Amino acid sequence: MNKKLQLITTHNYSLINYLKVFQKKLQLLDTTIQPQSNQPNGQFTFITTQIQIYSLYDSSNLFYLTEDKDTINILLNSDSNTNGCTQWFHFQVQALKPTVTIKFKILNNRRSQQLLTNSKPYTSKSACFDLHYYKTNIHHPYYANDDSYIAKYQQLMPFYTLEFKFTFQDEEIITFAYAQPYPLSRALTLTDYKTIGYTQLNNPIIQIKRGKAKQYVVILARQHPSETSGSFVVEQLINIINSTKYRYIIYPMVNPDGVFLGNSRCNLHGVDLNRKWINPQLSSEPEVYYIKQSLEKYKQKIIMMVDLHGHSTKQHYFIYGCANNQNNNNEIKNLIAKFQNHSLFNLNYCSLETQANRKSTARQTFWYQYKVQFSITIEISLFGSQNGRFSNSDYKEIAQQIYNSIEKCNEPIADQATLPMIKSLSDEQNESDSECEQDFVHDMVKKKDTYQETKKFLFKQKTIQAETQSIQQDQQLKQLLLPQIKTIKSMTKSEHKSSTKMEFENQMKVKQDSFQKNFNIINYFPQRNTQPKRMSSIKKELNQNKYPQIKIEQLKKYQIL
Repeated sequence: MNKKLQLITTHNYSLINYLKVFQKKLQLLDTTIQPQSNQPNGQFTFITTQIQIYSLYDSSNLFYLTEDKDTINILLNSDSNTNGCTQWFHFQVQALKPTVTIKFKILNNRRSQQLLTNSKPYTSKSACFDLHYYKTNIHHPYYANDDSYIAKYQQLMPFYTLEFKFTFQDEEIITFAYAQPYPLSRALTLTDYKTIGYTQLNNPIIQIKRGKAKQYVVILARQHPSETSGSFVVEQLINIINSTKYRYIIYPMVNPDGVFLGNSRCNLHGVDLNRKWINPQLSSEPEVYYIKQSLEKYKQKIIMMVDLHGHSTKQHYFIYGCANNQNNNNEIKNLIAKFQNHSLFNLNYCSLETQANRKSTARQTFWYQYKVQFSITIEISLFGSQNGRFSNSDYKEIAQQIYNSIEKCNEPIADQATLPMIKSLSDEQNESDSECEQDFVHDMVKKKDTYQETKKFLFKQKTIQAETQSIQQDQQLKQLLLPQIKTIKSMTKSEHKSSTKMEFENQMKVKQDSFQKNFNIINYFPQRNTQPKRMSSIKKELNQNKYPQIKIEQLKKYQIL
C-alpha cells in the first residue's frame, strides 16, 4: 500500500471537520471516508460517468469530492494538526471519454489575496479557463449548520472559492496544482546528499555540500511545502555551484513531512518551521533541530545565509535582508545592487526591515544569533512574471544570478551614490509572504481561543444571571410569605393552642378517610358465620392477586397493628 495512503487512512490530520462545515452545501449527513485500493499514478479517489480523480500520492492534497451535474465540488485537507490552514492543492484527473468540459470548485481556500486569477492554476497540459476567485457565501442558509461550534467557526473563518473549467480532449491524465509540483521523491533523486536526521514520518533530512573553502554559505529551501519555486531554484544551484571561494552547505528540502503530506505551510505537528529557529525542539520540529545541530561546528565561519521561499501575492523575485545601522545597510544594498538589473528581479519589493515579532525566523536568527552579516530571504513568485509562470530556463537564470551575486558579495563599494533606494516594509500588504503576511496557524489558534474565551465568558454570565434570578425569586417569595409569618408570630398562646388542636384533628380525619377509601377490611377478615379458609388457600388467592394486598407498614401507619 502507498505510504501516504497508510498515513492518511490511519490518522485524522485535520482538526476542523470540513464535511460538517459544508454539510448542507455538499448534501452530506454522517458521511465517512472509506479507504480505497491503491491505483497507478496515485490513490483512486473519485469516479463519475465522465472522469476519474486520483490523489493520496506524494505532495497531493484532496480531502473530499462531490459531483453536481458537470461540477466537481472539492474540499482541501488542512495542514496536519492545524485549525484550517488550506492553500495548496494537487490532484490528477483522467477523462473517460473525449471532449469533456468539467467545472471544478475548490470551496475552502483560506487566503484572501491571490494571483490565481492572473496566472491561473498549474496544469500539466493546455490551460483552464473561465476562472473566478471569490468569497464563499458561508452565511447563506445553504451552508447553515446546526452545530453551534461549526456555525461560529463559519462566521470567524471566511473561506474563498476557486472556480475554473477545463476541457479534456483525450484520456490522458492531467495534473492540477496550486503551483508546479516538486515532490519529496524528486528531492531524494539529487546526488551526493547526506542524511543528517529523520523526521517523525521517518523521512530523511538531507544535506548537500558544494565547493571547497574555509568560509561557508548556507542555503535553505522548502520550509513551507507549497512554495515549490524555491526547490526549482535550489536544484539549479546544486548543478551550477563550483566554487573555490566558499563552501556551500545546502538543505534542499527542509520540511520533507509537510511536502509529502501535501501541507501548505507546516510540518506534521502543525508547526511553521520558519518560527522555530531560536530554540527548536526535537519532539515538534526535528527538521530545524537537526539542521542547527549540523551547523554548530561551522557557525563561526558562516558569512551568508540564503533562505529560498515562494510568494503568492507578488510577481518576479526579490530580497528581504537585515540591517540596523547605516554601514550594514550599505553593504546589504551593495549585494542587492548586483540583482537590480536582472529582468526577472523587482527592486521595489525589497526590504531591510527587521521586526521584533519575527526574531525566530531563519533570516533574523542567523543574523543576530550567528552574527551572519548577509542573512537574506529570497522570495521567488509562484506565479512568475507578467509573461506567465517561470519556466525551467527562468529558474536556471535566477539561480545563476544568485550564485554570481554570492560569489561577489564581499566586493568593496565602488560608489555609494549607485546604491539602490530600498523601502522598508510599511504595512501588512507589502510584508513577506513567508514571514509576515497571514500566519495561518497562529491566526487560527488565536481566533479559536478568542471564541472559547467568549464561550466561557457567556457561560459564566449565564450562570451569574441564573443565580441572580434565583436570588430574586427567593426574595419575592419571602416578601409574599412575610405577612403570614408576621401574623403567626403575633398570635396569642391560646390562639396558637387552638390552631394546633384544630390542625391535629384535621390530620386525623384525613388519615381515617384515606384508610376507609383504600382498604376494605371485610374482604380480608371474613365474618364469623362463614366457613373460614385455610391459610394455604388464602396465600394462594393473595398470590393470584384476587384481592388487594395489605402492607404491614401501612397498617402500622394507620395504627391498625
